[in-house]
Amino acid sequence: METQTQSQPLVDLNISHPDQAVFKSSLNALNMAKAYEIDSADVRDLAAKELVKIVTLKKSVESQRKAITVPIDNAKKAVMDLFRTPTDYLDQAEAILKGAISKFDREEEQRRIAAQAAAEEAARKERARMEAEAAARAAAAQAEADAIQQQAKAAAANGQAEEAARLASEADSRVEQGAAEVQMLQQTATLITAPVVAAVQQTKGVSTRKVWKAEVSDKLALIRYVAEHPEYVDLLEPSMPAINKIALALKANCPLKGVRVFEDSVIAARAA
Repeated sequence: METQTQSQPLVDLNISHPDQAVFKSSLNALNMAKAYEIDSADVRDLAAKELVKIVTLKKSVESQRKAITVPIDNAKKAVMDLFRTPTDYLDQAEAILKGAISKFDREEEQRRIAAQAAAEEAARKERARMEAEAAARAAAAQAEADAIQQQAKAAAANGQAEEAARLASEADSRVEQGAAEVQMLQQTATLITAPVVAAVQQTKGVSTRKVWKAEVSDKLALIRYVAEHPEYVDLLEPSMPAINKIALALKANCPLKGVRVFEDSVIAARAA
């Protein structure tokens, strides 16, 4: 294709306005057609002759239209051809990069989800460990306090009242100290959370959004569902080209239920 210069236009359109008589003749034909009441064979013959005139006029109008539109269509085709190759290159480049970015984002999101799950599991295990430690310390403090209480009872049995009182107080203090340690461990455990794993950083000018889509994976299952839920009948659009093909082949013997096959008459007229 030769390169166009600024002094050499790509297209040169010379469009002339159609003859006004065409508009007047077309309007007269419409008004006359509206006025016809075919109630006899003679009137039908007149209407048929007018139909031939209308078809002839349509052919003339179509010729005038094409005299205008064909240069425009050719000009558009020339422009489309001129830009088709670079546009195709850019479309391919865009699709390749979008696909690569989407693939990376999906894989990165899977890694992020896995890392987040691992962090959550680690946090759960640490909370469980601290709660177990708190329970162990509570049991140890209670065991130590029980041992001291036994010593206090022995001292009281030997008549050592002051020693027994001291030991009893020490046992109570050990229980309180153990309870404080357990409470601190339990509170600390509740504060343990997993760090948030950051998602892929977005580049300025490029964004990712989630779009819900649907595809029919089992047409028969969909048909059964619509049969049970007729409020969704609009989801099943009949394929009229396929139905017409069957009707044309089998005519009145068409076996399709819910389809009315009938014979119709079509009027055809040729230009004079």
